[in-house]
Amino acid sequence: MNLFADINAQATADNVDNFLKNKFPHLLLRCGCGLTDLSSPQLSLAPAHSNGFNHQEDSIVNALGIEPVVEAVHHTIYHCSSISKIILLDIYIHNYSVDRTLMDLPYERSQYFHKLKPKALIEFADCYDYWQRECGVDVSNIIDLHIPIK
Repeated sequence: MNLFADINAQATADNVDNFLKNKFPHLLLRCGCGLTDLSSPQLSLAPAHSNGFNHQEDSIVNALGIEPVVEAVHHTIYHCSSISKIILLDIYIHNYSVDRTLMDLPYERSQYFHKLKPKALIEFADCYDYWQRECGVDVSNIIDLHIPIK
């Protein structure tokens, strides 16, 4: 996609929503993490303990390049604006309902659906571009969540 191409905001927001709701949880499971591991500002993907028998499993996970993707998502969320961070954490990490999320925001329901959530999803797409590279995501796994206007 051209650096200066206009994006389809609704399609981009839908694409990020699909990524965070459907694809990302599978990646977490494949690398032995859970959503709660991402709720802390400090992410540690190192195992809490080692029994010495997981070396093959660890090498498979590392070979698949999942951990850098998880790390990139984590950094992306925590580097979004404060309102976007609340929305992304509440909806996609804590699995809170919209009503529960609205309790954390100084805005009305209508603004959440029409302005705040779409802005948070597009902000995620914008930041994720940078954090994939910064976290060392393998080039073959780097994705652009933006959908250009056709």
